[in-house]
Amino acid sequence: MHTRRLEALSDSTFAVALTLLIFDVRVPRPQVHGVTHDLWFGEWPHYLGYVVSFLVIGMMWINHHAVFRMVRRIDNACLVLNLVFLALIVFIPFPTQTLTTYLAAYPQRGDVVAAFYGLTLAACTLVLAVLWHHIERHPELLHRRDDPAALHRLTRRLYVTPVLYAAAAAVSLLNHWLGLGLYALVAGGYLLYTGTRALPPEPADPDGTPAGLEV
Repeated sequence: MHTRRLEALSDSTFAVALTLLIFDVRVPRPQVHGVTHDLWFGEWPHYLGYVVSFLVIGMMWINHHAVFRMVRRIDNACLVLNLVFLALIVFIPFPTQTLTTYLAAYPQRGDVVAAFYGLTLAACTLVLAVLWHHIERHPELLHRRDDPAALHRLTRRLYVTPVLYAAAAAVSLLNHWLGLGLYALVAGGYLLYTGTRALPPEPADPDGTPAGLEV
């Protein structure tokens, strides 16, 4: 089975998840302090949640894209694992809203909700790593001329990310502000790393047809 429909569904789901994040940023109820105070001091947890989750989902989209640049065909297991991954992606706005709501109301009591947020991110990245592990074990799904070094870099990146998010979730139980910083640092670090690397050209089949355009 070709990858076109799976990638189209995935990109649409990522777009929905990114869009849902903005619905947590609301116009505050007017108070006596004035507009500037209400916008910046009353709503800052929602701005923080929006930025961190946008970075995180963006990083996951880049990793997902990197996986399917390597893939020529998919099987039923790929479809199922990808659906589980997308279900978790579109779930991310919920722990984001839970986290920002609690931080706005009780800024000193965000340990459990910050850990819940981190465990959601760890679960997302773990499923993507499992998907890639399945693809690696079936070389017939990969392009025949993939760069072994690129495959190794991708494997290392996908396997390390859930460990980093799980560790950050554990740190959040001790200090949720530090945990939030680690979530942003992991995503931002990957975005900066991938932003300094040129993407390889799309692999082609022996007949010269670009990947994913077979008929």
